[in-house]
Amino acid sequence: MPLSMEFKNGFVNLVEAKVKKGVVSVKNTHTVAISDEWFDSSGITNVSDLHLLLKQELELMQFKEKECYLCINNTSIIYRELLVPQLDAKKLPLLIRSEMMDVLNLTPDYIMDYVIIEEIFNEETNEDNYRVLAVAMQQSAIESFIELCKLLKLKLVSIDSATNSVLKIVSLNPEIVSKEQVILADVGSGHLRLYLFEQGKYVLSRNTRLISYSDSRREEIIGVVEDNINKMIQFSYTRGLKSGIKQIVLFGNDELLHEVKDRVLEGLIVPCEIFEKPEFIEIEGEFQTRYLNAYGTLLRK
Repeated sequence: MPLSMEFKNGFVNLVEAKVKKGVVSVKNTHTVAISDEWFDSSGITNVSDLHLLLKQELELMQFKEKECYLCINNTSIIYRELLVPQLDAKKLPLLIRSEMMDVLNLTPDYIMDYVIIEEIFNEETNEDNYRVLAVAMQQSAIESFIELCKLLKLKLVSIDSATNSVLKIVSLNPEIVSKEQVILADVGSGHLRLYLFEQGKYVLSRNTRLISYSDSRREEIIGVVEDNINKMIQFSYTRGLKSGIKQIVLFGNDELLHEVKDRVLEGLIVPCEIFEKPEFIEIEGEFQTRYLNAYGTLLRK
């Protein structure tokens, strides 16, 4: 069974599963705590120590397969949503690269990729456009993950972003975001990523760095999560839909989610629920939402 690894600041989520006809059959899951200092914008800063730690954890999992899928969900990756003309498949990547370098002032050593979110008509230019989600990583960052896989003797199949993973999951579970306006909240142990959907379509995402999780700062973290969800709710009113947010769906740090749900229901008075197990996931035992991004990374779109 292939291995899916999601790299977060402070944690690596490991999922051993096979995918057949869009169904993810999970054999094993595991979370490894790592140092916050092992990642930055240039990628893995301490490949040797991370290799030794993951090698030990994979041996404990008795993982023997070679195929590996990576999901990057930390400071190594940059996101940007762009509106670009509908060019042919050969010219579009060059245009997106040029736009990303210009808007974000990136250097030529960044490698970029993108997914087309939707086709729209641009009234200002009177032409058909693509709305794309573009991602960028320094070449050194990608090389550090490739080096890690080689040291672990894993065959790297693909590198995915957390946002693209969420979009793939939603595409198989459209009912999750079927209401007029919905927020998906990825409540991590050191980050919060909010995704806004309108009438089933992805609109945008916002990322906030949280303080490192600990029981002593639990209440503080929940307060920051509530405050940022409220900011997204206020932003949603500027979108022209008068009804406001109809649903908030939580996933991520399972230890916090029930308290976050209660706080949102009480303080923001918006329907809120925890992400339920999607039908495309087969797993024995308890379903944990912390592995959703790793599951989505295994899906091909």
